[in-house]
Amino acid sequence: MYSKRLLELKIKAKINLFIVLTQECINKKNFEIKKMSVNKLPKKQVSGYIMGMVPLTIILGVFRLAYIKFFFDSLGLDAILFVIGMVIFMFINMTNDPIIGQWQDNTNVEKRGSRRIFYIKYFSPLLVIVFVLMWFPWSTDNASPLGQFVMFLHFVISISIFDTLSNIVTMAWMALLPDMTADLGERTKINFFGSILGLFASFLVITVPTMVDNLQFFQMYNIVVAVISYTCYLLVVKFSKERPEHQHDKSPPLWTAIKQTIKSKSFMMYVGFNFFKTLISSIQLSYVFLFLILIGPENVGLYFLIVIIVGWSSSILCMKLRKKHGFKKLLLRFTTIQFVGGFILFFLVLIPSISIPTMWIGLAFSAFFGGAGVFGVIMQTLPIDEDEIKYGSRREGMFYGINALFTKPTESIGPIIVTIVLGLTGYVQNSPIQTDLAMFGIIFVFYFIVNIFVALSLIFAYLFPLEGEKLEQLETELEELHKKKREEFASKNL
Repeated sequence: MYSKRLLELKIKAKINLFIVLTQECINKKNFEIKKMSVNKLPKKQVSGYIMGMVPLTIILGVFRLAYIKFFFDSLGLDAILFVIGMVIFMFINMTNDPIIGQWQDNTNVEKRGSRRIFYIKYFSPLLVIVFVLMWFPWSTDNASPLGQFVMFLHFVISISIFDTLSNIVTMAWMALLPDMTADLGERTKINFFGSILGLFASFLVITVPTMVDNLQFFQMYNIVVAVISYTCYLLVVKFSKERPEHQHDKSPPLWTAIKQTIKSKSFMMYVGFNFFKTLISSIQLSYVFLFLILIGPENVGLYFLIVIIVGWSSSILCMKLRKKHGFKKLLLRFTTIQFVGGFILFFLVLIPSISIPTMWIGLAFSAFFGGAGVFGVIMQTLPIDEDEIKYGSRREGMFYGINALFTKPTESIGPIIVTIVLGLTGYVQNSPIQTDLAMFGIIFVFYFIVNIFVALSLIFAYLFPLEGEKLEQLETELEELHKKKREEFASKNL
C-alpha cells in the first residue's frame, strides 16, 4: 500500500515537473519571438539586406542608362523596329510579374528552405550572366535589312530575359523588408540606409552614358559590375532572415489573388502614384544622354552629384519630420511645390540668356522637392499589411507582381513618348550637335512632359486612404495579428 502510494507521488511529481518545464519552454520560445518582433532588427541582418541595393543600383542603373543609347543611338536600330521591340517588351514586362509573385508566395518552404531567399540564391547567377551577354552585339550592321533584323532580335530577346530574371530576384529581395519588420519608421530607415549605399554604388554608373560608344571598355566594365553584384547577392543570402511565422502563409489561386489585390483602394492608389513616378524615372534615367546635350557631357559627374546630395538631404529632412507632420502631408506639400515650380522653370529655360543657369537651379529644385519620394516604401507596404489583416496571410509577391503589371509598361511608354517627340523635332541619332527645334524637343520632354506626370502622381497621393486614425488602427490590428501568429508558431514548434 505504502509503495503504491509512493509510486503515485513519484508519477505525479514527474508530471508536474514536465508541465513546469514545458511551460518554461513555451515562455522562452514566446519571449525569443516577441523579442525578435519588438526589438529593432540586428545590425548584421540589416547590413545583409541592404547589400541588395548595390546590384539593384548598378545592374539596373547600367541597364536603364545604357540600353536605349546602346541599341537605338550607338548601334543604330531603326526607330520603327525600336518601337515595336518596346511594345513587345512592355507586354512581357507587365505579364510576368503577377505570375512570379504568385509563384514566390506559394513556395514550398519544406522543399526550398525559404519563401524569398531561395530565389535570390539560385537566380542571381543567371541574372548577372545575361546582363553581361546583353552588351555583346549580335550585329553591328545597321545598313542592311538582315543586320537590322538580327539587331532587333538581340534587342528584344536580351532585354526580355534580363527583365524576367531581374524581376524574380528583385521581387524576392523587396519582399523581405515588409516581412522582416512591421514598423513604418524602421522600414523607411532601412530603405533609406539602402539608398545611401546605393548612392555610393551609383558613382560606378554615372559615367555610363559617356562610355557606351567605347564598346570593349564598356563590356569589360560590365563584367566587373556583374562580379560585384553577385558578391552582394551572396551577402544578402548569408545574412538576411525571414520571419518564421510567415513561412507557411499561402496565396489563393492566381485569379482569386488578383481580384483580392486590385479591390484594395489603398493599393490601387499606390499603383497610380507609382505608375507616374516610374514613368518619370524611365525618362530621366534612360535619357540622361539627352539631358547632357543641354548641359554638356563633361558635366555628367556634377549632374549626378547634385541629384544625389540634394535629393538625399531632402529625404533625411522628410524622415525627421514624418512623426510630427505625417508622411502623406509631407509628400503632398513637397510634390505640389515641385509641380508648380516645374512649370515656371519650363518657361525660364526657354529664355536663351538664362537657360543654362536655370537648368542647374531646376535640377537642384527638382531633386530637393522630390525627396519626399522616400515615403514611397510606406505607401507600397501598408496595403500589404492591410491585406494580411483582412485575409490572414502575407502576400508581398502578388502585390509587387500586380504593381508591376500596371507600372512596368511605363518602362516602354516613356521611351516611346520620347522617341516620338525626338522624331517630330528632328533629333539626329548619336550626334552631339542638334538643331534648335531638336533642342526644344529635349527641353519639352524634361520640363513639360515630366512635370505633367508629377501632377498626375500628386492626385493619387492625395487619394491614398491610410493616414491618421485609419493608420493607427491598422498598426494596432497588425501587431495583434502578428502576436497571435507568433504564439501559434511557438506552440507548434515545441
